[in-house]
Amino acid sequence: MKYAFSYRATFYRTTLLYGAVALAFSSSAWAESQMERASLHDVTVFLRGAELFNANKVTLPAGESEVIFTNIADGLNEQSLQLEAGGGAVVKSFSVRRDYLNERVSARVDELKKQLEAEVREQNRVNARRQVIQAQLAVLESNRSVGGEKEGATVDQVNKMLQLVSDKMNEALLADIDLKEKAEEIERNIDRLNHQLAEAQQKDGQAVNQLVVKFYSPKAMTSDVTLSYAIGDAGWVPTYDVRVDSISQPVKLTYKANVYQNSGIDWDNVKLTLSTGNPSRGAQAPALSPWYIDLYRAPMLSGKTSSNDAMYEVATPAPMAVEAPVADSSRMRSVSAKKSMSDYVVTDSGGLNARFSISLPYRIAADGKGHSVVIKQLDVQGEYRYVAVPKIEQDAFLQVQLKDWESLNLLPGRSSVFYEGAFVGQGSIDPRRIQKTLDISLGRDRKILVSRENDAKTTEKAEFFGNASQRSYAYRIEVKNTRGEPIALTVIDQVPMSRSSDVVVENLRHDGATFDKDKGEVQWSLNLAPNESRLLGLSYSVKYPKDKRVLGL
Repeated sequence: MKYAFSYRATFYRTTLLYGAVALAFSSSAWAESQMERASLHDVTVFLRGAELFNANKVTLPAGESEVIFTNIADGLNEQSLQLEAGGGAVVKSFSVRRDYLNERVSARVDELKKQLEAEVREQNRVNARRQVIQAQLAVLESNRSVGGEKEGATVDQVNKMLQLVSDKMNEALLADIDLKEKAEEIERNIDRLNHQLAEAQQKDGQAVNQLVVKFYSPKAMTSDVTLSYAIGDAGWVPTYDVRVDSISQPVKLTYKANVYQNSGIDWDNVKLTLSTGNPSRGAQAPALSPWYIDLYRAPMLSGKTSSNDAMYEVATPAPMAVEAPVADSSRMRSVSAKKSMSDYVVTDSGGLNARFSISLPYRIAADGKGHSVVIKQLDVQGEYRYVAVPKIEQDAFLQVQLKDWESLNLLPGRSSVFYEGAFVGQGSIDPRRIQKTLDISLGRDRKILVSRENDAKTTEKAEFFGNASQRSYAYRIEVKNTRGEPIALTVIDQVPMSRSSDVVVENLRHDGATFDKDKGEVQWSLNLAPNESRLLGLSYSVKYPKDKRVLGL
Protein backbone atom coordinates (compact mmCIF):
# COMPACT_ATOMS: atom_id res chain seq x y z
CA MET A 1 0.00 0.00 0.00
CA LYS A 2 2.82 2.34 0.91
CA TYR A 3 4.56 1.41 -2.33
CA ALA A 4 1.44 2.07 -4.29
CA PHE A 5 1.04 5.49 -2.66
CA SER A 6 4.68 6.29 -3.32
CA TYR A 7 4.25 5.27 -6.93
CA ARG A 8 1.19 7.43 -7.30
CA ALA A 9 2.89 10.40 -5.73
CA THR A 10 5.90 9.93 -7.95
CA PHE A 11 3.63 9.67 -10.99
CA TYR A 12 1.78 12.86 -10.06
CA ARG A 13 5.01 14.74 -9.42
CA THR A 14 6.42 13.54 -12.74
CA THR A 15 3.25 14.53 -14.58
CA LEU A 16 3.27 17.97 -12.98
CA LEU A 17 6.95 18.37 -13.84
CA TYR A 18 6.35 17.43 -17.47
CA GLY A 19 3.37 19.81 -17.59
CA ALA A 20 5.43 22.64 -16.18
CA VAL A 21 8.23 21.98 -18.65
CA ALA A 22 5.75 21.83 -21.53
CA LEU A 23 4.09 25.02 -20.36
CA ALA A 24 7.44 26.76 -20.04
CA PHE A 25 8.47 25.54 -23.50
CA SER A 26 5.16 26.69 -24.96
CA SER A 27 5.50 30.09 -23.31
CA SER A 28 9.09 30.37 -24.52
CA ALA A 29 8.14 29.45 -28.08
CA TRP A 30 5.31 31.98 -28.03
CA ALA A 31 7.61 34.66 -26.69
CA GLU A 32 10.15 34.07 -29.45
CA SER A 33 7.59 34.75 -32.20
CA GLN A 34 6.34 38.32 -32.47
CA MET A 35 4.38 40.24 -35.09
CA GLU A 36 5.70 43.46 -36.60
CA ARG A 37 4.03 45.63 -39.22
CA ALA A 38 6.64 46.57 -41.83
CA SER A 39 6.88 50.36 -41.90
CA LEU A 40 7.11 51.52 -45.52
CA HIS A 41 8.80 54.91 -45.87
CA ASP A 42 10.49 55.09 -49.30
CA VAL A 43 9.53 53.77 -52.74
CA THR A 44 11.59 53.93 -55.91
CA VAL A 45 9.24 53.57 -58.88
CA PHE A 46 10.65 52.48 -62.23
CA LEU A 47 8.93 52.70 -65.59
CA ARG A 48 7.86 49.17 -64.84
CA GLY A 49 8.30 47.83 -61.33
CA ALA A 50 9.21 49.37 -57.99
CA GLU A 51 11.49 48.85 -55.01
CA LEU A 52 10.00 49.25 -51.52
CA PHE A 53 12.09 50.31 -48.51
CA ASN A 54 10.95 49.59 -44.95
CA ALA A 55 12.48 50.42 -41.56
CA ASN A 56 11.45 49.10 -38.13
CA LYS A 57 12.75 49.16 -34.57
CA VAL A 58 12.41 45.58 -33.35
CA THR A 59 12.86 44.46 -29.75
CA LEU A 60 14.90 41.24 -29.70
CA PRO A 61 15.61 38.99 -26.72
CA ALA A 62 19.03 37.44 -26.16
CA GLY A 63 19.59 34.37 -28.30
CA GLU A 64 17.41 33.19 -31.16
CA SER A 65 14.03 34.70 -31.92
CA GLU A 66 11.48 34.83 -34.71
CA VAL A 67 9.72 37.91 -36.04
CA ILE A 68 6.83 37.84 -38.51
CA PHE A 69 6.58 41.00 -40.62
CA THR A 70 3.17 41.89 -42.02
CA ASN A 71 2.24 44.62 -44.53
CA ILE A 72 4.35 42.90 -47.20
CA ALA A 73 3.38 43.60 -50.82
CA ASP A 74 2.04 40.95 -53.15
CA GLY A 75 4.12 39.80 -56.10
CA LEU A 76 7.49 40.55 -54.53
CA ASN A 77 10.62 39.22 -56.17
CA GLU A 78 12.17 37.06 -53.44
CA GLN A 79 15.55 37.16 -55.19
CA SER A 80 15.67 40.94 -54.68
CA LEU A 81 14.84 40.82 -50.96
CA GLN A 82 17.47 42.45 -48.72
CA LEU A 83 17.31 42.43 -44.92
CA GLU A 84 19.74 44.01 -42.45
CA ALA A 85 19.73 44.30 -38.65
CA GLY A 86 21.73 46.80 -36.60
CA GLY A 87 23.22 46.73 -33.12
CA GLY A 88 25.03 43.43 -33.56
CA ALA A 89 21.93 41.36 -34.30
CA VAL A 90 22.28 38.75 -37.03
CA VAL A 91 19.70 37.68 -39.60
CA LYS A 92 19.95 33.88 -39.65
CA SER A 93 17.26 33.16 -42.24
CA PHE A 94 14.06 34.49 -43.72
CA SER A 95 11.21 33.18 -45.84
CA VAL A 96 8.01 34.48 -47.41
CA ARG A 97 4.73 32.78 -46.65
CA ARG A 98 1.08 33.35 -47.54
CA ASP A 99 -1.37 34.31 -44.82
CA TYR A 100 -4.92 33.29 -45.63
CA LEU A 101 -6.39 34.90 -42.51
CA ASN A 102 -5.82 38.26 -44.17
CA GLU A 103 -5.79 40.36 -41.03
CA ARG A 104 -5.14 43.49 -43.07
CA VAL A 105 -8.39 43.26 -45.02
CA SER A 106 -10.32 41.94 -42.01
CA ALA A 107 -9.32 45.05 -40.07
CA ARG A 108 -10.66 47.18 -42.91
CA VAL A 109 -13.92 45.21 -42.88
CA ASP A 110 -14.27 45.74 -39.12
CA GLU A 111 -13.58 49.46 -39.50
CA LEU A 112 -16.21 49.82 -42.22
CA LYS A 113 -18.75 47.87 -40.17
CA LYS A 114 -18.20 50.20 -37.21
CA GLN A 115 -18.65 53.25 -39.42
CA LEU A 116 -21.78 51.75 -40.94
CA GLU A 117 -23.25 50.96 -37.51
CA ALA A 118 -22.59 54.53 -36.36
CA GLU A 119 -24.38 55.93 -39.41
CA VAL A 120 -27.37 53.62 -38.87
CA ARG A 121 -27.61 54.71 -35.20
CA GLU A 122 -27.55 58.36 -36.26
CA GLN A 123 -30.18 57.61 -38.90
CA ASN A 124 -32.46 56.08 -36.25
CA ARG A 125 -32.05 59.14 -34.01
CA VAL A 126 -32.89 61.51 -36.87
CA ASN A 127 -35.96 59.46 -37.82
CA ALA A 128 -37.13 59.44 -34.19
CA ARG A 129 -36.80 63.24 -33.96
CA ARG A 130 -38.74 63.64 -37.19
CA GLN A 131 -41.53 61.43 -35.81
CA VAL A 132 -41.71 63.63 -32.69
CA ILE A 133 -41.94 66.74 -34.86
CA GLN A 134 -44.71 65.18 -36.94
CA ALA A 135 -46.64 64.44 -33.74
CA GLN A 136 -46.11 68.03 -32.55
CA LEU A 137 -47.39 69.35 -35.85
CA ALA A 138 -50.52 67.20 -35.57
CA VAL A 139 -51.23 68.54 -32.05
CA LEU A 140 -50.61 72.14 -33.13
CA GLU A 141 -52.90 71.72 -36.12
CA SER A 142 -55.69 70.41 -33.91
CA ASN A 143 -55.17 73.27 -31.41
CA ARG A 144 -55.37 75.81 -34.22
CA SER A 145 -58.71 74.36 -35.33
CA VAL A 146 -60.10 74.22 -31.81
CA GLY A 147 -58.73 77.64 -30.86
CA GLY A 148 -60.81 79.40 -33.47
CA GLU A 149 -64.01 77.80 -32.13
CA LYS A 150 -63.33 78.21 -28.38
CA GLU A 151 -66.37 79.67 -26.61
CA GLY A 152 -65.97 82.65 -24.33
CA ALA A 153 -62.59 83.66 -25.73
CA THR A 154 -62.06 87.18 -26.89
CA VAL A 155 -60.85 87.99 -30.36
CA ASP A 156 -57.49 89.11 -28.96
CA GLN A 157 -57.04 85.84 -27.06
CA VAL A 158 -57.91 83.81 -30.12
CA ASN A 159 -55.45 85.77 -32.26
CA LYS A 160 -52.67 85.33 -29.72
CA MET A 161 -53.33 81.59 -29.54
CA LEU A 162 -53.35 81.25 -33.31
CA GLN A 163 -50.11 83.27 -33.56
CA LEU A 164 -48.46 81.07 -30.95
CA VAL A 165 -49.56 77.93 -32.76
CA SER A 166 -48.32 79.37 -36.07
CA ASP A 167 -44.90 80.22 -34.60
CA LYS A 168 -44.53 76.78 -33.09
CA MET A 169 -45.55 75.10 -36.34
CA ASN A 170 -43.05 77.25 -38.26
CA GLU A 171 -40.23 76.22 -35.90
CA ALA A 172 -41.22 72.58 -36.18
CA LEU A 173 -41.40 72.68 -39.98
CA LEU A 174 -37.96 74.34 -40.28
CA ALA A 175 -36.48 71.77 -37.89
CA ASP A 176 -38.06 68.98 -39.94
CA ILE A 177 -36.50 70.38 -43.15
CA ASP A 178 -33.04 70.36 -41.53
CA LEU A 179 -33.54 66.82 -40.27
CA LYS A 180 -34.74 65.69 -43.70
CA GLU A 181 -31.55 67.04 -45.34
CA LYS A 182 -29.45 65.34 -42.68
CA ALA A 183 -31.33 62.07 -43.21
CA GLU A 184 -30.61 62.24 -46.95
CA GLU A 185 -26.91 62.83 -46.27
CA ILE A 186 -26.83 59.87 -43.88
CA GLU A 187 -28.51 57.71 -46.52
CA ARG A 188 -25.79 58.63 -49.03
CA ASN A 189 -23.10 57.78 -46.47
CA ILE A 190 -24.74 54.42 -45.80
CA ASP A 191 -24.84 53.61 -49.53
CA ARG A 192 -21.16 54.54 -49.89
CA LEU A 193 -20.11 52.46 -46.87
CA ASN A 194 -22.14 49.48 -48.07
CA HIS A 195 -20.35 49.66 -51.42
CA GLN A 196 -16.92 49.86 -49.75
CA LEU A 197 -17.84 47.05 -47.37
CA ALA A 198 -18.87 44.79 -50.25
CA GLU A 199 -15.52 45.40 -51.97
CA ALA A 200 -13.56 44.78 -48.78
CA GLN A 201 -15.46 41.57 -48.01
CA GLN A 202 -14.75 40.35 -51.54
CA LYS A 203 -11.02 40.73 -50.85
CA ASP A 204 -11.30 39.24 -47.36
CA GLY A 205 -10.65 35.69 -48.52
CA GLN A 206 -7.53 36.57 -50.48
CA ALA A 207 -4.13 35.67 -49.10
CA VAL A 208 -1.44 38.22 -48.23
CA ASN A 209 2.30 37.94 -47.81
CA GLN A 210 4.20 37.66 -44.55
CA LEU A 211 7.96 37.66 -44.04
CA VAL A 212 9.21 35.25 -41.37
CA VAL A 213 12.68 36.21 -40.10
CA LYS A 214 14.89 34.35 -37.61
CA PHE A 215 17.32 36.56 -35.67
CA TYR A 216 20.22 35.90 -33.33
CA SER A 217 21.09 38.55 -30.79
CA PRO A 218 24.03 38.34 -28.33
CA LYS A 219 21.92 40.26 -25.80
CA ALA A 220 18.48 41.74 -25.40
CA MET A 221 18.28 44.87 -27.53
CA THR A 222 16.25 47.07 -29.85
CA SER A 223 17.60 46.62 -33.37
CA ASP A 224 17.10 48.85 -36.39
CA VAL A 225 15.89 46.48 -39.10
CA THR A 226 15.80 47.60 -42.74
CA LEU A 227 13.96 45.65 -45.41
CA SER A 228 13.78 46.25 -49.17
CA TYR A 229 12.40 44.23 -52.05
CA ALA A 230 11.18 44.62 -55.63
CA ILE A 231 7.69 44.19 -57.04
CA GLY A 232 6.50 44.05 -60.62
CA ASP A 233 2.92 45.37 -60.57
CA ALA A 234 3.77 49.07 -60.38
CA GLY A 235 5.24 51.79 -62.56
CA TRP A 236 4.81 55.29 -63.88
CA VAL A 237 3.88 56.93 -67.16
CA PRO A 238 5.31 60.36 -68.04
CA THR A 239 2.92 63.18 -68.97
CA TYR A 240 3.46 66.87 -69.62
CA ASP A 241 1.71 70.21 -69.29
CA VAL A 242 2.92 72.79 -71.81
CA ARG A 243 1.83 76.36 -70.98
CA VAL A 244 2.50 79.50 -72.98
CA ASP A 245 1.12 82.78 -71.62
CA SER A 246 2.64 84.92 -74.36
CA ILE A 247 5.00 84.45 -77.29
CA SER A 248 7.31 86.94 -75.59
CA GLN A 249 7.72 84.64 -72.55
CA PRO A 250 9.43 81.26 -72.09
CA VAL A 251 7.53 77.99 -72.20
CA LYS A 252 6.38 76.64 -68.84
CA LEU A 253 6.93 72.89 -68.98
CA THR A 254 5.49 70.77 -66.17
CA TYR A 255 6.93 67.26 -66.04
CA LYS A 256 4.42 64.90 -64.40
CA ALA A 257 4.03 61.20 -63.74
CA ASN A 258 0.97 58.98 -63.49
CA VAL A 259 2.07 56.53 -60.80
CA TYR A 260 0.15 53.27 -60.46
CA GLN A 261 0.52 50.23 -58.25
CA ASN A 262 -1.49 47.13 -57.46
CA SER A 263 0.70 45.54 -54.79
CA GLY A 264 -2.06 44.84 -52.27
CA ILE A 265 -0.84 47.48 -49.80
CA ASP A 266 -1.38 51.23 -49.91
CA TRP A 267 1.68 53.44 -49.95
CA ASP A 268 0.83 55.87 -47.16
CA ASN A 269 2.87 59.02 -46.63
CA VAL A 270 5.92 57.69 -48.48
CA LYS A 271 8.79 59.48 -50.15
CA LEU A 272 8.74 58.75 -53.87
CA THR A 273 11.70 58.49 -56.19
CA LEU A 274 10.91 58.11 -59.88
CA SER A 275 13.51 56.45 -62.08
CA THR A 276 13.64 56.30 -65.85
CA GLY A 277 15.16 52.83 -65.60
CA ASN A 278 13.29 49.66 -66.48
CA PRO A 279 14.74 46.69 -64.54
CA SER A 280 12.16 44.34 -66.03
CA ARG A 281 14.16 44.42 -69.27
CA GLY A 282 17.20 42.94 -67.53
CA ALA A 283 20.78 44.16 -67.38
CA GLN A 284 22.56 41.30 -69.14
CA ALA A 285 23.88 42.12 -72.61
CA PRO A 286 22.80 39.58 -75.24
CA ALA A 287 25.37 37.07 -76.48
CA LEU A 288 25.71 35.54 -79.94
CA SER A 289 26.32 31.87 -80.60
CA PRO A 290 28.20 30.57 -83.68
CA TRP A 291 26.07 30.69 -86.82
CA TYR A 292 26.71 27.64 -89.00
CA ILE A 293 25.76 27.21 -92.64
CA ASP A 294 26.23 24.26 -94.99
CA LEU A 295 25.30 23.08 -98.47
CA TYR A 296 21.86 21.65 -98.84
CA ARG A 297 21.85 17.88 -99.46
CA ALA A 298 18.63 16.23 -100.44
CA PRO A 299 17.77 13.25 -98.20
CA MET A 300 18.12 9.80 -99.80
CA LEU A 301 14.94 7.74 -99.96
CA SER A 302 14.94 4.23 -98.53
CA GLY A 303 12.99 1.45 -100.24
CA LYS A 304 13.17 -1.50 -102.63
CA THR A 305 13.89 -1.74 -106.34
CA SER A 306 13.44 -4.73 -108.62
CA SER A 307 14.77 -5.97 -111.96
CA ASN A 308 14.24 -9.06 -114.02
CA ASP A 309 17.04 -10.83 -112.25
CA ALA A 310 16.63 -9.90 -108.61
CA MET A 311 15.20 -7.56 -106.04
CA TYR A 312 17.57 -5.24 -104.16
CA GLU A 313 16.96 -3.22 -100.97
CA VAL A 314 18.46 0.26 -100.73
CA ALA A 315 18.47 2.12 -97.42
CA THR A 316 20.63 5.27 -97.16
CA PRO A 317 19.99 7.41 -94.07
CA ALA A 318 19.43 11.10 -94.63
CA PRO A 319 22.07 13.43 -93.15
CA MET A 320 21.25 14.97 -89.81
CA ALA A 321 20.44 18.63 -89.76
CA VAL A 322 23.07 20.90 -88.26
CA GLU A 323 21.72 23.24 -85.61
CA ALA A 324 23.50 25.96 -83.71
CA PRO A 325 23.00 26.12 -79.97
CA VAL A 326 20.57 28.88 -79.00
CA ALA A 327 21.08 31.01 -75.91
CA ASP A 328 18.32 30.48 -73.35
CA SER A 329 17.03 34.04 -72.94
CA SER A 330 14.63 33.07 -70.16
CA ARG A 331 17.51 31.61 -68.19
CA MET A 332 19.54 34.74 -68.79
CA ARG A 333 16.67 36.86 -67.49
CA SER A 334 16.36 34.63 -64.44
CA VAL A 335 20.02 35.03 -63.61
CA SER A 336 19.95 38.79 -64.04
CA ALA A 337 16.76 39.09 -61.99
CA LYS A 338 18.58 37.71 -58.97
CA LYS A 339 20.56 40.91 -58.69
CA SER A 340 19.43 43.61 -56.32
CA MET A 341 17.34 46.39 -57.81
CA SER A 342 19.99 48.80 -56.52
CA ASP A 343 22.30 47.58 -59.30
CA TYR A 344 20.04 49.29 -61.83
CA VAL A 345 19.62 52.59 -60.01
CA VAL A 346 21.74 55.71 -60.41
CA THR A 347 21.76 58.70 -58.15
CA ASP A 348 21.59 61.42 -60.79
CA SER A 349 21.02 62.02 -64.49
CA GLY A 350 24.69 61.57 -65.28
CA GLY A 351 24.44 57.78 -65.37
CA LEU A 352 22.41 55.39 -67.45
CA ASN A 353 19.10 56.57 -66.01
CA ALA A 354 17.68 59.69 -64.39
CA ARG A 355 16.12 59.79 -60.92
CA PHE A 356 13.61 62.30 -59.64
CA SER A 357 13.29 62.51 -55.86
CA ILE A 358 9.95 63.94 -54.74
CA SER A 359 10.32 66.01 -51.59
CA LEU A 360 6.64 65.94 -50.55
CA PRO A 361 5.17 62.71 -49.11
CA TYR A 362 2.54 61.00 -51.24
CA ARG A 363 -0.19 58.43 -50.80
CA ILE A 364 -0.58 55.96 -53.68
CA ALA A 365 -3.50 53.58 -53.23
CA ALA A 366 -3.23 49.96 -54.36
CA ASP A 367 -6.02 50.35 -56.90
CA GLY A 368 -4.11 50.11 -60.18
CA LYS A 369 -5.22 53.64 -61.12
CA GLY A 370 -2.93 56.48 -62.18
CA HIS A 371 -2.11 59.03 -59.48
CA SER A 372 -0.68 62.30 -60.77
CA VAL A 373 2.65 63.38 -59.28
CA VAL A 374 4.41 66.60 -60.27
CA ILE A 375 8.09 65.94 -60.93
CA LYS A 376 9.34 69.41 -61.79
CA GLN A 377 8.37 72.68 -63.42
CA LEU A 378 10.73 74.43 -65.81
CA ASP A 379 10.89 77.65 -67.79
CA VAL A 380 12.29 76.62 -71.16
CA GLN A 381 13.52 79.10 -73.74
CA GLY A 382 12.12 78.54 -77.18
CA GLU A 383 11.65 80.17 -80.55
CA TYR A 384 8.05 80.86 -81.54
CA ARG A 385 6.86 80.72 -85.10
CA TYR A 386 3.60 80.44 -86.95
CA VAL A 387 3.11 77.79 -89.60
CA ALA A 388 0.44 77.95 -92.29
CA VAL A 389 -0.38 75.36 -94.94
CA PRO A 390 -3.18 77.19 -96.77
CA LYS A 391 -3.68 74.46 -99.35
CA ILE A 392 -5.11 72.28 -96.55
CA GLU A 393 -6.07 74.66 -93.71
CA GLN A 394 -6.52 78.41 -94.03
CA ASP A 395 -5.41 78.94 -90.44
CA ALA A 396 -2.06 79.66 -88.86
CA PHE A 397 -0.72 77.31 -86.20
CA LEU A 398 1.59 78.54 -83.47
CA GLN A 399 4.62 76.35 -82.79
CA VAL A 400 7.46 76.65 -80.33
CA GLN A 401 10.86 75.13 -81.01
CA LEU A 402 12.74 74.10 -77.87
CA LYS A 403 16.51 73.86 -78.06
CA ASP A 404 18.90 72.10 -75.66
CA TRP A 405 16.10 69.69 -74.79
CA GLU A 406 18.56 66.85 -74.11
CA SER A 407 19.19 68.11 -70.56
CA LEU A 408 15.49 67.84 -69.68
CA ASN A 409 15.55 63.99 -69.39
CA LEU A 410 12.32 63.72 -71.36
CA LEU A 411 10.55 60.44 -72.06
CA PRO A 412 7.83 59.68 -74.62
CA GLY A 413 4.45 60.76 -73.26
CA ARG A 414 1.21 62.62 -73.81
CA SER A 415 1.09 66.39 -73.39
CA SER A 416 -1.70 68.83 -72.52
CA VAL A 417 -1.18 72.19 -74.22
CA PHE A 418 -2.42 75.53 -72.83
CA TYR A 419 -2.07 78.84 -74.67
CA GLU A 420 -2.97 82.22 -73.16
CA GLY A 421 -4.78 80.47 -70.31
CA ALA A 422 -6.98 78.28 -72.54
CA PHE A 423 -6.74 74.55 -73.13
CA VAL A 424 -5.68 74.00 -76.75
CA GLY A 425 -5.64 70.22 -76.95
CA GLN A 426 -3.47 67.18 -76.46
CA GLY A 427 -0.31 66.23 -78.24
CA SER A 428 2.68 64.02 -77.68
CA ILE A 429 6.36 64.42 -76.91
CA ASP A 430 8.67 61.75 -78.25
CA PRO A 431 12.39 62.54 -77.84
CA ARG A 432 13.26 59.47 -79.92
CA ARG A 433 12.02 61.28 -83.02
CA ILE A 434 13.45 64.71 -82.26
CA GLN A 435 16.26 65.94 -84.47
CA LYS A 436 17.68 69.40 -83.73
CA THR A 437 14.72 70.96 -81.94
CA LEU A 438 11.67 69.81 -80.03
CA ASP A 439 8.67 71.26 -81.87
CA ILE A 440 5.43 71.67 -79.93
CA SER A 441 2.23 72.83 -81.58
CA LEU A 442 0.19 75.36 -79.57
CA GLY A 443 -2.89 75.31 -81.79
CA ARG A 444 -4.62 77.74 -84.13
CA ASP A 445 -4.39 81.51 -83.83
CA ARG A 446 -7.38 83.29 -85.37
CA LYS A 447 -5.52 86.61 -85.25
CA ILE A 448 -3.28 85.47 -88.10
CA LEU A 449 -5.32 85.66 -91.31
CA VAL A 450 -4.47 83.32 -94.19
CA SER A 451 -6.19 82.86 -97.55
CA ARG A 452 -5.37 80.99 -100.78
CA GLU A 453 -7.23 81.47 -104.05
CA ASN A 454 -6.83 80.61 -107.71
CA ASP A 455 -5.42 83.49 -109.72
CA ALA A 456 -7.96 83.67 -112.53
CA LYS A 457 -5.84 86.07 -114.56
CA THR A 458 -2.89 83.72 -114.71
CA THR A 459 -4.49 80.27 -114.63
CA GLU A 460 -5.03 79.09 -118.19
CA LYS A 461 -6.81 76.27 -119.87
CA ALA A 462 -4.91 73.58 -121.71
CA GLU A 463 -2.92 74.75 -124.73
CA PHE A 464 -1.73 72.49 -127.51
CA PHE A 465 1.78 72.54 -128.97
CA GLY A 466 2.10 69.84 -131.63
CA ASN A 467 1.68 66.53 -129.82
CA ALA A 468 1.87 68.09 -126.34
CA SER A 469 -0.61 69.83 -124.09
CA GLN A 470 0.28 72.41 -121.46
CA ARG A 471 -1.76 73.83 -118.62
CA SER A 472 -0.78 76.63 -116.26
CA TYR A 473 -1.76 77.01 -112.60
CA ALA A 474 -1.44 80.11 -110.41
CA TYR A 475 -2.43 80.90 -106.82
CA ARG A 476 -2.57 84.03 -104.68
CA ILE A 477 -1.76 83.58 -100.99
CA GLU A 478 -2.48 86.48 -98.65
CA VAL A 479 -1.41 86.64 -94.99
CA LYS A 480 -1.97 89.34 -92.36
CA ASN A 481 -0.80 89.75 -88.77
CA THR A 482 -3.51 91.37 -86.64
CA ARG A 483 -1.69 90.80 -83.35
CA GLY A 484 -0.09 93.62 -81.43
CA GLU A 485 3.44 92.20 -81.71
CA PRO A 486 5.64 91.11 -84.61
CA ILE A 487 5.60 87.44 -85.57
CA ALA A 488 7.59 84.94 -87.62
CA LEU A 489 5.41 83.08 -90.11
CA THR A 490 6.31 80.10 -92.29
CA VAL A 491 3.98 79.49 -95.22
CA ILE A 492 4.20 76.08 -96.88
CA ASP A 493 2.74 75.06 -100.23
CA GLN A 494 3.65 72.56 -102.92
CA VAL A 495 3.85 71.83 -106.62
CA PRO A 496 3.17 68.43 -108.19
CA MET A 497 6.04 66.01 -108.81
CA SER A 498 6.02 63.89 -111.95
CA ARG A 499 6.63 60.16 -111.94
CA SER A 500 6.72 59.96 -115.74
CA SER A 501 9.23 61.40 -118.17
CA ASP A 502 6.29 62.33 -120.43
CA VAL A 503 4.86 64.67 -117.79
CA VAL A 504 6.95 67.76 -117.07
CA VAL A 505 6.39 70.42 -114.40
CA GLU A 506 8.01 73.68 -115.50
CA ASN A 507 7.84 77.48 -115.38
CA LEU A 508 7.84 77.48 -111.59
CA ARG A 509 7.54 80.90 -109.94
CA HIS A 510 7.33 81.26 -106.17
CA ASP A 511 8.18 84.87 -105.24
CA GLY A 512 11.44 84.25 -103.43
CA ALA A 513 10.43 81.12 -101.53
CA THR A 514 12.77 78.18 -101.06
CA PHE A 515 11.99 75.10 -103.11
CA ASP A 516 12.75 71.52 -102.08
CA LYS A 517 12.77 69.61 -105.35
CA ASP A 518 12.90 66.25 -103.56
CA LYS A 519 9.59 66.94 -101.80
CA GLY A 520 8.07 69.44 -104.20
CA GLU A 521 7.66 71.77 -101.23
CA VAL A 522 7.66 75.56 -101.44
CA GLN A 523 8.33 77.50 -98.24
CA TRP A 524 8.25 81.21 -97.38
CA SER A 525 9.83 82.48 -94.15
CA LEU A 526 8.26 85.83 -93.27
CA ASN A 527 8.61 88.37 -90.49
CA LEU A 528 5.40 90.37 -90.15
CA ALA A 529 5.03 93.56 -88.14
CA PRO A 530 1.73 94.28 -86.34
CA ASN A 531 -1.10 94.73 -88.90
CA GLU A 532 1.26 93.99 -91.79
CA SER A 533 -0.04 92.10 -94.84
CA ARG A 534 1.87 90.20 -97.51
CA LEU A 535 0.78 88.85 -100.87
CA LEU A 536 2.52 85.72 -102.15
CA GLY A 537 2.32 84.18 -105.60
CA LEU A 538 2.82 80.62 -106.78
CA SER A 539 2.55 79.45 -110.38
CA TYR A 540 3.68 76.55 -112.55
CA SER A 541 2.72 74.69 -115.69
CA VAL A 542 2.31 71.02 -116.51
CA LYS A 543 3.21 69.71 -119.97
CA TYR A 544 2.04 66.27 -121.11
CA PRO A 545 1.07 64.30 -124.27
CA LYS A 546 -2.19 65.66 -125.64
CA ASP A 547 -3.72 62.20 -126.07
CA LYS A 548 -3.08 61.28 -122.43
CA ARG A 549 -4.73 62.10 -119.14
CA VAL A 550 -2.72 63.20 -116.13
CA LEU A 551 -3.72 61.65 -112.83
CA GLY A 552 -3.53 63.66 -109.62
CA LEU A 553 -4.19 67.17 -110.95
